[in-house]
Amino acid sequence: MSFDAEAVRSDFPVLDRRVNGHPLTYLDNAATTHTPRQVYDVFEEFYAGYNANVHRGIHELSHEASLAYEEAHDRVADFIGADGREEIVFTKNTTESINLVAYGLSRHLDEVDEIVATEMDHHASLVTWQQIAKRTGATVRHVPVTADGHLDMDAARDLVTDDTAVVCAPHVSNVLGTVNPVADLAALAHDHDAYAVVDGAQSAPTRPVDVGAMDADFFAFSGHKLAGPTGIGGLYGKREVLAELDPFLFGGEMIRNVTLTDSTWNELPWKFEAGTPPIAEGIALGAAVDYLAELGMDAVRDHENELAQYLLRELAEREFVRTYGPGVGEERTGLVSFNVDGVHGHDLSSLLNDRGIAIRAGDHCTQPLHDRLDIPGSARASFYVYNTRADVDRLLDVVDSARDNLDAYLASDRYHDLISEHYHRPRNSGPLTDPTFAKSSEETTCGDDGEFHVAIADGRIEEIAFESRSCAVSRAVASLLSEHLVGMSVGEVADLDGYVTRTLDAQYPDLRRECVEGPEDVIREAAREYVEGNGA
Repeated sequence: MSFDAEAVRSDFPVLDRRVNGHPLTYLDNAATTHTPRQVYDVFEEFYAGYNANVHRGIHELSHEASLAYEEAHDRVADFIGADGREEIVFTKNTTESINLVAYGLSRHLDEVDEIVATEMDHHASLVTWQQIAKRTGATVRHVPVTADGHLDMDAARDLVTDDTAVVCAPHVSNVLGTVNPVADLAALAHDHDAYAVVDGAQSAPTRPVDVGAMDADFFAFSGHKLAGPTGIGGLYGKREVLAELDPFLFGGEMIRNVTLTDSTWNELPWKFEAGTPPIAEGIALGAAVDYLAELGMDAVRDHENELAQYLLRELAEREFVRTYGPGVGEERTGLVSFNVDGVHGHDLSSLLNDRGIAIRAGDHCTQPLHDRLDIPGSARASFYVYNTRADVDRLLDVVDSARDNLDAYLASDRYHDLISEHYHRPRNSGPLTDPTFAKSSEETTCGDDGEFHVAIADGRIEEIAFESRSCAVSRAVASLLSEHLVGMSVGEVADLDGYVTRTLDAQYPDLRRECVEGPEDVIREAAREYVEGNGA
C-alpha cells in the first residue's frame, strides 16, 4: 500500500489556508514542520484537564502530570531506540542539547585535546565546539566535504587520532541532504577513546533512527522538526556517559539533597532538567513521535525520498539550475538545495511566496559549507509527510518562469521605482584598485554576499564601489547608496540612520526589509570602525 499523503494532509489544518490568494504549498520542513491535530490537542487536554507541576505535589493533578511527562520520555526513547527514559533528556531544541553535551565534556578538555567536526556542521554544532575550544585551549579540526557532497571518510580516518576527545557530525546535512555514515564515525571515535556526538535534527523526523545500533554516545534532536511543538527537543545519551557528565543547569528538580554547603544530583534524566520543565510541550512531543510511529518511519523516509528524487530529476533537465549534494538515484533525505542562474535565492523565494509557496533561502545556518561550495546561499525545498508531487510541480512552474518574471516583480508597485532603476543600471559596480577600506556583507546573517570598497581623502568619501552576489534588491540598494555617499564625511556615513528607507518612502515588501536595510547597516558599521580606528 502506497503512502497516502493526501489523507495525512487532513490532520494539518494550517495547510487549508491561502497565501496571497493561493493555496499554501509548504516546502520549508527542514526548518520547521507543521503540527497535526493529534499533537496540538494535547495542550488543551493538559491545561484544561490536569495542569500542574511535575514531581512536586502530593495531589491528583500533579500525579497525572508527572506520569504523562515521564511516559513521554518512554515514548521518545522507544522512537529512537534508546534503552529507557533514563537516556532521554528533554531540552529546548537541538542547539541546547549540543550545548549541554559540550559544556559537560568541556570540563575534561584542555590544550592537548582535539575536537573533530565537519565542514557541513550546522552552526548549532560548529559554533558551540568552536567556542568550547577557545575556552579550553582544545583544537577543532573539520572533516572536509567532497565535491559530490559526502564526508571525506579517508580524511576523517586521518583526522581522528589518539588526541581526539570528541567527534561530532550531523546525521543528515540540512543543505546537501547527505546521509552520513554516523555508525562508522562513532566506531572511529571509539577506536580512539573519543566521544561520538550526532546532530540528529534532520534525521529523527525523516527516517528510522536506532541509537543503539548507531552506538553514538549522544544524539540531539528537536521537536518542532518532527511534527511536534516548538520549545522542546531531546538529547539521547548513553546511561553510563550521562551518569558521569556534569549538569548544564542547576536548581530545583535536578537535585537530590541540598545543604548550605553542598548538593547531590537527582537520578537520570532529571539530573539534567533543572527547574519546572516544558511539561505540556514534553507530553506533546510524546504524542508527535506516536503520530510518526503510526505512519511508519520507513514509509516517511520513502515518501520524502520519492519527492526529492522527483525534484532532482526535473531540475537536472534544466540547464539553468544547479543542485547540491548527492545526485539522482543516490541516498539522501527529503530536501533539495539549488540555485537558479540569474535569480538569487531571496528573489526566488519572494516570487514563490507570491504563489503561496514557502521555501528557505539563504545560508541555512551553514556559512562555512556555502563557502566550501563557493556560493553565497541557496534555495532549499524540503518535504514532509503531507507534501505531494503536485507541490513539486507548483515549485517547478515558478522556477521555470523566475528569470522572466523577476523584472516585473521589481518594477511592480510594491517597490519604489529606484529599485528597478538601480538594479538595471547599477552605479559604481566593480572593485576599487586601492581602497582605503573594504567591508563585506558576509558578516550579516541573511545570506547575502557583497562588499563595499571605499576610498577616503581628507576625511571624506572620494570614491565608493561595490561588488555583489547578493539579491537584486540588495544590489539595487548598494548602487543607490554608492551614488549618495560620494563627498560625505566618514562621520556622516557613520551616523546614517534610515536613509534608504526614507529615500524609498518605505515602498517595499516588509518581507524584504533585511534586503533593503542590510547594505546601509554594512556601510554604516564600516564607517564607524574607520572613525574609531583613526580617531576621526
